Amino acid sequence: MYDYKLLEAFTAVIDNKGFDKAAQVLYITQSAVSQRIKQLEETLGQIILVRGTPPTPTEAGRKIIAHFNKVKLLESELSNDIEQNEVRSYTTVPIGLNADTLATWFFDAVGETILKNKILLDLHIDDQDETHRMLKDGDVAGCITTRDKAFQSCTCTYIGTMTYRMYCSAESYDKLFPDGLTTEALKDVPFIIYNDKDSLHLQMLKKAFGRTNFEYPKMYIPAVDQYLDAVLRGFGIGMMPDNQCMPLVERGLLKDVFAPHIIETPLYWHRWTLTSAPLDVLTKALTKKHLLI
Repeated sequence: MYDYKLLEAFTAVIDNKGFDKAAQVLYITQSAVSQRIKQLEETLGQIILVRGTPPTPTEAGRKIIAHFNKVKLLESELSNDIEQNEVRSYTTVPIGLNADTLATWFFDAVGETILKNKILLDLHIDDQDETHRMLKDGDVAGCITTRDKAFQSCTCTYIGTMTYRMYCSAESYDKLFPDGLTTEALKDVPFIIYNDKDSLHLQMLKKAFGRTNFEYPKMYIPAVDQYLDAVLRGFGIGMMPDNQCMPLVERGLLKDVFAPHIIETPLYWHRWTLTSAPLDVLTKALTKKHLLI
Protein backbone atom coordinates (compact mmCIF):
# COMPACT_ATOMS: atom_id res chain seq x y z
CA MET A 1 0.00 0.00 0.00
CA TYR A 2 1.45 3.36 -1.03
CA ASP A 3 1.52 6.45 1.14
CA TYR A 4 -0.33 8.83 -1.15
CA LYS A 5 1.19 11.91 0.47
CA LEU A 6 4.48 10.74 -1.03
CA LEU A 7 2.91 10.24 -4.47
CA GLU A 8 1.24 13.64 -4.20
CA ALA A 9 4.59 15.33 -3.51
CA PHE A 10 6.28 13.57 -6.41
CA THR A 11 3.48 14.45 -8.86
CA ALA A 12 3.47 18.06 -7.64
CA VAL A 13 7.18 18.42 -8.43
CA ILE A 14 6.60 17.19 -11.99
CA ASP A 15 3.43 19.24 -12.54
CA ASN A 16 4.99 22.43 -11.17
CA LYS A 17 8.42 21.86 -12.74
CA GLY A 18 10.34 22.17 -9.51
CA PHE A 19 10.55 21.62 -5.75
CA ASP A 20 9.95 25.24 -4.76
CA LYS A 21 6.62 25.61 -6.56
CA ALA A 22 5.55 22.13 -5.47
CA ALA A 23 6.16 23.14 -1.87
CA GLN A 24 4.02 26.26 -2.33
CA VAL A 25 1.16 24.24 -3.82
CA LEU A 26 1.30 21.65 -1.02
CA TYR A 27 1.82 24.25 1.75
CA ILE A 28 4.90 22.46 3.07
CA THR A 29 8.60 23.25 3.00
CA GLN A 30 10.83 22.44 0.06
CA SER A 31 12.82 20.18 2.35
CA ALA A 32 9.66 18.24 3.22
CA VAL A 33 8.93 17.72 -0.47
CA SER A 34 12.45 16.42 -1.03
CA GLN A 35 12.18 14.07 1.96
CA ARG A 36 8.86 12.64 0.73
CA ILE A 37 10.28 11.86 -2.69
CA LYS A 38 13.39 10.31 -1.14
CA GLN A 39 11.15 8.17 1.08
CA LEU A 40 9.06 7.09 -1.93
CA GLU A 41 12.19 6.10 -3.85
CA GLU A 42 13.43 4.10 -0.86
CA THR A 43 10.06 2.35 -0.59
CA LEU A 44 10.08 1.49 -4.30
CA GLY A 45 13.75 0.60 -4.34
CA GLN A 46 14.48 2.67 -7.45
CA ILE A 47 14.96 6.22 -8.74
CA ILE A 48 11.75 7.85 -9.99
CA LEU A 49 12.97 11.42 -10.51
CA VAL A 50 15.75 12.84 -12.66
CA ARG A 51 16.81 15.89 -10.68
CA GLY A 52 17.38 18.32 -13.52
CA THR A 53 15.93 21.68 -14.56
CA PRO A 54 13.07 21.02 -14.74
CA PRO A 55 12.88 17.68 -12.88
CA THR A 56 11.60 14.84 -15.05
CA PRO A 57 10.21 11.39 -14.18
CA THR A 58 11.97 8.15 -15.00
CA GLU A 59 10.00 5.35 -16.65
CA ALA A 60 9.03 4.09 -13.17
CA GLY A 61 8.14 7.65 -12.22
CA ARG A 62 5.74 7.98 -15.14
CA LYS A 63 3.97 4.84 -13.98
CA ILE A 64 3.63 6.32 -10.49
CA ILE A 65 2.12 9.50 -11.96
CA ALA A 66 -0.35 7.49 -14.07
CA HIS A 67 -1.40 5.50 -11.00
CA PHE A 68 -1.80 8.62 -8.85
CA ASN A 69 -3.88 10.43 -11.49
CA LYS A 70 -6.24 7.45 -11.70
CA VAL A 71 -6.56 7.38 -7.92
CA LYS A 72 -7.40 11.11 -7.83
CA LEU A 73 -10.17 10.63 -10.40
CA LEU A 74 -11.61 7.66 -8.49
CA GLU A 75 -11.45 9.51 -5.16
CA SER A 76 -13.29 12.47 -6.63
CA GLU A 77 -16.09 10.21 -7.83
CA LEU A 78 -16.21 8.36 -4.52
CA SER A 79 -16.68 11.64 -2.68
CA ASN A 80 -19.59 12.51 -4.94
CA ASP A 81 -21.17 9.09 -4.46
CA ILE A 82 -20.89 9.26 -0.68
CA GLU A 83 -22.21 12.81 -0.56
CA GLN A 84 -25.01 12.11 -3.06
CA ASN A 85 -27.58 13.96 -0.95
CA GLU A 86 -25.47 17.10 -0.90
CA VAL A 87 -24.33 19.41 -3.69
CA ARG A 88 -22.15 17.47 -6.15
CA SER A 89 -18.56 18.69 -6.28
CA TYR A 90 -16.49 19.24 -9.42
CA THR A 91 -14.33 16.54 -10.96
CA THR A 92 -11.16 17.43 -12.86
CA VAL A 93 -10.50 15.38 -16.01
CA PRO A 94 -7.15 15.85 -17.82
CA ILE A 95 -7.50 15.47 -21.60
CA GLY A 96 -4.95 15.60 -24.42
CA LEU A 97 -5.98 17.00 -27.80
CA ASN A 98 -4.67 18.97 -30.77
CA ALA A 99 -5.09 22.72 -31.19
CA ASP A 100 -7.34 22.50 -34.27
CA THR A 101 -9.80 20.25 -32.43
CA LEU A 102 -9.92 22.68 -29.52
CA ALA A 103 -10.37 25.68 -31.81
CA THR A 104 -13.13 24.23 -33.97
CA TRP A 105 -15.50 21.58 -32.60
CA PHE A 106 -14.47 20.29 -29.15
CA PHE A 107 -16.49 22.67 -26.97
CA ASP A 108 -19.56 22.25 -29.18
CA ALA A 109 -19.31 18.49 -28.65
CA VAL A 110 -18.75 18.41 -24.89
CA GLY A 111 -20.00 21.79 -23.61
CA GLU A 112 -23.43 20.64 -22.44
CA THR A 113 -21.94 17.54 -20.81
CA ILE A 114 -19.33 19.58 -18.92
CA LEU A 115 -21.96 21.93 -17.48
CA LYS A 116 -24.43 19.19 -16.58
CA ASN A 117 -21.87 16.95 -14.87
CA LYS A 118 -19.68 19.62 -13.22
CA ILE A 119 -16.53 18.56 -15.04
CA LEU A 120 -13.39 20.69 -14.86
CA LEU A 121 -11.21 20.33 -17.94
CA ASP A 122 -7.43 20.18 -17.66
CA LEU A 123 -6.46 20.40 -21.34
CA HIS A 124 -3.03 19.43 -22.67
CA ILE A 125 -2.28 20.52 -26.25
CA ASP A 126 0.00 18.71 -28.70
CA ASP A 127 0.00 17.51 -32.30
CA GLN A 128 -2.75 14.99 -33.09
CA ASP A 129 -0.07 12.41 -33.89
CA GLU A 130 1.52 12.87 -30.45
CA THR A 131 -1.32 13.27 -27.92
CA HIS A 132 -1.55 9.52 -27.28
CA ARG A 133 1.87 9.67 -25.62
CA MET A 134 0.31 11.77 -22.84
CA LEU A 135 -2.16 8.97 -22.14
CA LYS A 136 0.58 6.34 -22.23
CA ASP A 137 2.64 8.38 -19.75
CA GLY A 138 -0.37 8.86 -17.46
CA ASP A 139 -0.51 12.64 -17.87
CA VAL A 140 -4.13 12.56 -19.09
CA ALA A 141 -7.18 10.33 -18.55
CA GLY A 142 -8.28 10.57 -22.19
CA CYS A 143 -6.97 11.92 -25.47
CA ILE A 144 -7.98 12.65 -29.05
CA THR A 145 -5.38 11.29 -31.45
CA THR A 146 -4.78 9.75 -34.87
CA ARG A 147 -3.63 6.48 -33.29
CA ASP A 148 -6.18 3.75 -34.05
CA LYS A 149 -4.95 1.09 -31.62
CA ALA A 150 -5.69 1.10 -27.89
CA PHE A 151 -3.00 0.93 -25.25
CA GLN A 152 -3.19 -1.68 -22.50
CA SER A 153 -5.94 -0.81 -19.98
CA CYS A 154 -7.41 1.76 -22.38
CA THR A 155 -10.19 1.82 -24.97
CA CYS A 156 -10.14 3.37 -28.45
CA THR A 157 -13.21 4.73 -30.29
CA TYR A 158 -13.38 6.38 -33.72
CA ILE A 159 -15.01 9.82 -33.44
CA GLY A 160 -14.67 11.36 -36.92
CA THR A 161 -12.36 12.69 -39.62
CA MET A 162 -11.02 16.21 -40.06
CA THR A 163 -10.37 17.29 -43.65
CA TYR A 164 -7.42 19.60 -44.31
CA ARG A 165 -6.58 21.66 -47.40
CA MET A 166 -3.69 23.95 -48.28
CA TYR A 167 -5.03 27.50 -48.22
CA CYS A 168 -3.78 30.95 -49.11
CA SER A 169 -5.49 34.32 -49.14
CA ALA A 170 -7.56 34.81 -52.29
CA GLU A 171 -5.98 38.24 -52.71
CA SER A 172 -2.42 36.90 -52.76
CA TYR A 173 -3.02 33.79 -54.92
CA ASP A 174 -2.24 35.40 -58.29
CA LYS A 175 0.91 36.97 -56.88
CA LEU A 176 2.15 33.71 -55.34
CA PHE A 177 1.10 31.48 -58.25
CA PRO A 178 1.02 33.58 -61.46
CA ASP A 179 1.24 30.40 -63.58
CA GLY A 180 -0.79 28.21 -61.24
CA LEU A 181 0.52 25.63 -58.80
CA THR A 182 4.00 24.53 -59.90
CA THR A 183 7.04 23.17 -58.12
CA GLU A 184 8.97 26.20 -59.38
CA ALA A 185 6.50 28.61 -57.77
CA LEU A 186 6.72 26.78 -54.44
CA LYS A 187 10.41 27.65 -54.14
CA ASP A 188 9.47 31.24 -53.30
CA VAL A 189 6.24 30.65 -51.35
CA PRO A 190 6.49 30.56 -47.53
CA PHE A 191 4.90 27.50 -45.93
CA ILE A 192 3.25 28.38 -42.63
CA ILE A 193 3.74 25.49 -40.20
CA TYR A 194 2.26 25.08 -36.72
CA ASN A 195 5.39 23.63 -35.09
CA ASP A 196 8.20 21.17 -35.79
CA LYS A 197 5.87 18.21 -35.12
CA ASP A 198 3.42 19.38 -37.80
CA SER A 199 3.65 17.13 -40.88
CA LEU A 200 0.41 18.01 -42.68
CA HIS A 201 2.20 20.11 -45.31
CA LEU A 202 4.54 17.19 -46.03
CA GLN A 203 1.56 14.86 -46.44
CA MET A 204 0.03 17.30 -48.92
CA LEU A 205 3.25 17.63 -50.93
CA LYS A 206 3.52 13.85 -51.08
CA LYS A 207 -0.05 13.53 -52.31
CA ALA A 208 0.21 16.31 -54.90
CA PHE A 209 3.72 15.73 -56.26
CA GLY A 210 4.73 12.30 -55.01
CA ARG A 211 7.67 13.63 -53.01
CA THR A 212 8.50 15.98 -50.15
CA ASN A 213 12.12 16.99 -50.84
CA PHE A 214 11.37 20.56 -51.90
CA GLU A 215 13.24 23.71 -50.93
CA TYR A 216 10.82 26.35 -49.69
CA PRO A 217 10.73 29.11 -47.05
CA LYS A 218 9.17 28.13 -43.69
CA MET A 219 7.34 30.19 -41.10
CA TYR A 220 6.33 28.72 -37.70
CA ILE A 221 3.19 30.03 -35.96
CA PRO A 222 2.06 27.78 -33.07
CA ALA A 223 -1.34 29.39 -32.44
CA VAL A 224 -4.51 28.55 -34.37
CA ASP A 225 -6.03 32.04 -34.61
CA GLN A 226 -2.73 33.74 -35.48
CA TYR A 227 -1.96 30.97 -37.99
CA LEU A 228 -5.21 31.74 -39.83
CA ASP A 229 -4.55 35.47 -39.58
CA ALA A 230 -1.10 35.00 -41.14
CA VAL A 231 -2.60 33.13 -44.09
CA LEU A 232 -5.31 35.78 -44.56
CA ARG A 233 -2.64 38.50 -44.53
CA GLY A 234 -0.81 36.76 -47.36
CA PHE A 235 2.26 35.74 -45.36
CA GLY A 236 2.22 32.33 -47.04
CA ILE A 237 0.22 29.14 -47.48
CA GLY A 238 -0.93 26.79 -44.73
CA MET A 239 -2.81 23.60 -43.94
CA MET A 240 -6.11 24.23 -42.14
CA PRO A 241 -9.31 22.23 -41.52
CA ASP A 242 -12.47 22.69 -43.56
CA ASN A 243 -14.65 23.40 -40.52
CA GLN A 244 -12.49 26.43 -39.80
CA CYS A 245 -12.02 27.69 -43.35
CA MET A 246 -15.07 26.93 -45.49
CA PRO A 247 -17.00 30.04 -44.33
CA LEU A 248 -14.00 32.14 -45.41
CA VAL A 249 -13.79 30.34 -48.76
CA GLU A 250 -17.48 31.08 -49.35
CA ARG A 251 -16.83 34.76 -48.60
CA GLY A 252 -14.00 34.79 -51.14
CA LEU A 253 -11.25 35.38 -48.57
CA LEU A 254 -9.40 32.06 -48.87
CA LYS A 255 -8.44 29.90 -51.84
CA ASP A 256 -7.71 26.16 -51.94
CA VAL A 257 -4.20 26.11 -53.42
CA PHE A 258 -3.74 22.35 -53.94
CA ALA A 259 -7.28 21.52 -55.13
CA PRO A 260 -8.51 18.84 -55.56
CA HIS A 261 -6.01 17.29 -53.12
CA ILE A 262 -7.05 16.95 -49.48
CA ILE A 263 -5.62 15.31 -46.38
CA GLU A 264 -8.11 13.39 -44.25
CA THR A 265 -7.15 12.87 -40.62
CA PRO A 266 -9.18 10.24 -38.73
CA LEU A 267 -9.48 10.98 -35.02
CA TYR A 268 -9.92 8.51 -32.15
CA TRP A 269 -10.89 8.96 -28.51
CA HIS A 270 -8.71 6.98 -26.11
CA ARG A 271 -9.48 6.70 -22.39
CA TRP A 272 -8.66 4.65 -19.34
CA THR A 273 -10.86 1.56 -18.93
CA LEU A 274 -11.55 2.26 -15.27
CA THR A 275 -15.19 2.90 -14.32
CA SER A 276 -15.58 6.67 -14.29
CA ALA A 277 -18.81 8.63 -14.67
CA PRO A 278 -17.05 11.76 -16.06
CA LEU A 279 -15.10 9.71 -18.61
CA ASP A 280 -18.25 7.78 -19.53
CA VAL A 281 -20.32 10.91 -20.24
CA LEU A 282 -17.44 12.57 -22.12
CA THR A 283 -17.06 9.43 -24.25
CA LYS A 284 -20.77 9.46 -25.02
CA ALA A 285 -20.66 13.15 -26.00
CA LEU A 286 -17.61 12.76 -28.24
CA THR A 287 -18.94 9.73 -30.09
CA LYS A 288 -22.47 11.14 -30.40
CA LYS A 289 -21.35 14.50 -31.76
CA HIS A 290 -18.85 13.22 -34.36
CA LEU A 291 -20.78 14.89 -37.20
CA LEU A 292 -19.56 18.25 -35.89
CA ILE A 293 -16.06 17.50 -37.19
